[in-house]
Amino acid sequence: MTVRNFKLILEYDGTNFSGWQTQSEGLRTIQNHLEEKLERIFKKKVHCQASGRTDSGVHALGQVVHFKADTDIKPSLIQKALNSFLDRDLSVVTVQEVPLDFHAQKNVKDKTYRYTILNRAYPSALWRDRAYFYPHKLNLSAMRKKAKDLKGTHDFKPFQSASQRSRIKNTVRTVKNLSIVKEGDLVHISITADGFLYKMVRNITGALISTGNGRLQPKTAPSHGLCLMSVRY
Repeated sequence: MTVRNFKLILEYDGTNFSGWQTQSEGLRTIQNHLEEKLERIFKKKVHCQASGRTDSGVHALGQVVHFKADTDIKPSLIQKALNSFLDRDLSVVTVQEVPLDFHAQKNVKDKTYRYTILNRAYPSALWRDRAYFYPHKLNLSAMRKKAKDLKGTHDFKPFQSASQRSRIKNTVRTVKNLSIVKEGDLVHISITADGFLYKMVRNITGALISTGNGRLQPKTAPSHGLCLMSVRY
């Protein structure tokens, strides 16, 4: 058998995960859970590389992961086995074999995140872990005007987590698309960029909410409203 490279697309509800990355013992992470099940299939430890880390509480519809394994198992059977072993809040959408030089993080051209706000007077039992409940009035026109200013290539250091500002030297990113769409009581903020700084989307969302409200100081939007929609290569 020869070493093969596999690309996975994952969907997960981040509510009960402590983010993507394996951390201290006892914390349930997506990487940990996935690698445990892969070890069960291949009878050896397997390392998974994601397109990027997602924080605790953040969801995904299109997270991309790759791993290498010395196996002759078909991709379709790997998918079937994983989905039979994984907990219900993590599922494998697709598995395909890719060239050995494919790298889920290094080969990324852009990613799309969507932040969802529930904008009405009363909360939702069904959306409580998927949308940020915000009961105050929002001026969507003002928010869209602010969003236009954020499109393009800029230094996004002001939207980076304060704890990371001394560590990341290059904070210039290109936002290719930033749209705000209202769907009933839900407001979806979708952002596509060639890269994201830590908490950049949540801080941009906080700034847009501040603009839409007209009186509140910007603050980081909570993680549970954020979802990684897709990764493009």
